[in-house]
Amino acid sequence: MTRQAVPERIPVNIVDTDVLVIGGGFGGAWAALRAAELGASVVLVDKAYVSRSGASTMSGGITTCPLPGDDLTPWVEEFVTRGDYMCDQNWTRRLMEGQRERVASLEAWGVPISRDDQGAIRRFASRGMVAVRCMQYDPKRATEALREQALAQGVRIVDRHSITELMTSDGRYPTAGRVIGAFGFDVKTGQCTAFRAKRTIVATGQISMKGIHHVDNDTGDGVAMAWRAGARLADLEFSFGGTFVTLMKRYNLGSYNVAVAHGARLINRHGERFMAKYDPVRFERSELSRVVAAFVKELRDGNGPVYLDLRHCDASYWSDLESMAMTSGATVLLSGKVPDPRVHPLPIEATWNFWSGGRGGVEIDLECRATLAGLYAAGATAKNPATGTHASAGAPTAFAMNSGYFAGESAALSSRGEDSPELPAGLVERLAREALAPLAREPSPMTPDRLHDELAALGGSIFDSMQLNAERLQALCERSAAAYREAERTAADHLHDLVKVHEARNIAENALLIYASALDRTESREQFYRSDYPETDDTQWFCQHGVTRTAQGMRFERLPIPLEEYPFRDRPSKPRALSPIAAIFAGTYQPEDA
Repeated sequence: MTRQAVPERIPVNIVDTDVLVIGGGFGGAWAALRAAELGASVVLVDKAYVSRSGASTMSGGITTCPLPGDDLTPWVEEFVTRGDYMCDQNWTRRLMEGQRERVASLEAWGVPISRDDQGAIRRFASRGMVAVRCMQYDPKRATEALREQALAQGVRIVDRHSITELMTSDGRYPTAGRVIGAFGFDVKTGQCTAFRAKRTIVATGQISMKGIHHVDNDTGDGVAMAWRAGARLADLEFSFGGTFVTLMKRYNLGSYNVAVAHGARLINRHGERFMAKYDPVRFERSELSRVVAAFVKELRDGNGPVYLDLRHCDASYWSDLESMAMTSGATVLLSGKVPDPRVHPLPIEATWNFWSGGRGGVEIDLECRATLAGLYAAGATAKNPATGTHASAGAPTAFAMNSGYFAGESAALSSRGEDSPELPAGLVERLAREALAPLAREPSPMTPDRLHDELAALGGSIFDSMQLNAERLQALCERSAAAYREAERTAADHLHDLVKVHEARNIAENALLIYASALDRTESREQFYRSDYPETDDTQWFCQHGVTRTAQGMRFERLPIPLEEYPFRDRPSKPRALSPIAAIFAGTYQPEDA
């Protein structure tokens, strides 16, 4: 379909279902499976291919692993304390209890899991934690198994359909009513479909951008659509996060988290294990935000480049890497090519931007319900209420699996006995015109690819992206708003570009929301750092930070955390002090302050 092929009257298919799930990663697929197990009719839609799209397939194969016999109270307490008590402790407990069952399901489905010589699941300390343990599994096989299980339960999977908007009962955005499904188009044929549903679950993955350091089709679509419909979002400023990438692309090392759990170290150009200066207890397994900040500090002090030193990894790391190889990169790694990473440290770089899934997103309750009737969220689309400001290795995948399961269960049970919702007059026709509008626009110098390049450059270098202040945040808000306006003018020559235009619009809208939330929060805390407000301010900001779309624009709220209602309520009183990142940059960081 080209611009000239858009008809005046656009044909639209209507598909009815009890539960509509948007996004086919761990959160979405498990939601669809659980809803179908409870007898609901379920449609699972993905803009790519369920079991091959999103971050779940390439998650590094790590998840939190509580097993029968484990006392979960120390696990819950560690998540609560590491997360600065800024969590729903009921969620934390439910997550740990549910994860036992999710691990058992992976085992029952035959998903490859790393095991010791006795055949028991091999567990290791989660990054940033002491008591909590993780396991390594094959994420591709896990997502394939979920697809197989969902199909066996009667889930209707609709691959390669791009969802452009949620449908509301009054046809308004933001709505005064409820969500009644979603609208999208087939990315190969352009055929439009209105998916009418009693309950809708958004599980489209994390807020991210296109680029080599990101999951290419995780563009925050669900968060942006929920925002436009009127759902409250929470703690978006905590969406900032970092990662490490080896500069020698032909090597597939699994993930940083797995490597450091098995003994890998970060060293500077002098061969110094520099994390000993910043966290002599957990070293490279410290909070990722602190490790990235230490990386940046080393470069600023002239101690770069930084290397990943695998010479200290135990034998199980190499055997697991080979047996769970996901790409041919691992074959290259173990084929004797030079330089051999078992002998020579590999150069590594850090990145920092908003791509950290789950720490900011659609606000949900214990049943994964959003603040908007009829809408649920799961996985990295949702704000993870269970872990506060902390995100240990394995926790995001555990949250995706369990929030999906809980959302599917609640959506299926609550939709029983309801009639299909009515579609407001003219809504489907309007959404069809809006979905295909870029195909009818006149070409301009701004192409979808160029727009994505400009969006990817928003944060700048890792030095710039970690130095946020009011002036810079205001400028980033203005640039994001300009990119959003540009997306609404950009033409699409074909359907592939049409998807990119919608993705660019969502990225720009999310970027504006994140930078505006960061501008509103006048403190620094864990991975959120402002150079003009370097201290943590519990008096003003020990709360959840919500933002809702209104007719007047963004409405920010500070939502109290009811510590008195939770089992772990004795949070130490903290005077105003530099946040960990600020202290690392200032050279005053004391590990005992962690």
